Amino acid sequence: MQFNEITTADIAIVPIIAVSADSYIRLTFEKFWKMKLVHLISGLDEDKSVWLQKGAISTEITGYTEWVSETTPALSIGWDWMIQTEGLYKRISQPRSNLMLMDSRQQDFGAVKTSALMEIVIDEIAWQKVIQQYISRRYPY
Repeated sequence: MQFNEITTADIAIVPIIAVSADSYIRLTFEKFWKMKLVHLISGLDEDKSVWLQKGAISTEITGYTEWVSETTPALSIGWDWMIQTEGLYKRISQPRSNLMLMDSRQQDFGAVKTSALMEIVIDEIAWQKVIQQYISRRYPY
């Protein structure tokens, strides 16, 4: 086949993800749901300054995590977590992201609904185990 004989049927059409002028990546929830997110980094928060007190005080182990898509440009989602007394990791913040979800008519859902839908996707990822393993390697003591 010569170059001038190529038709659109021969070319795989790949949806282009673009950054909007307001810095958001806009996607429908369906496209976002199908997108694979991979762990980028996690870390522990610095100890909060505590006034010296007599006796024991309650403390928490908290941290942050960042996950990215394998697309170009990359979609980035981060959130804060804490380790509960049972050793389980719990998300304690809304996701932070450069994502704005849209409906099928290309209308923005807005920040609140986008955040709620991102939480649904995050809760389907086995992020707790990934972060626990990463934190154990990054902070071995």
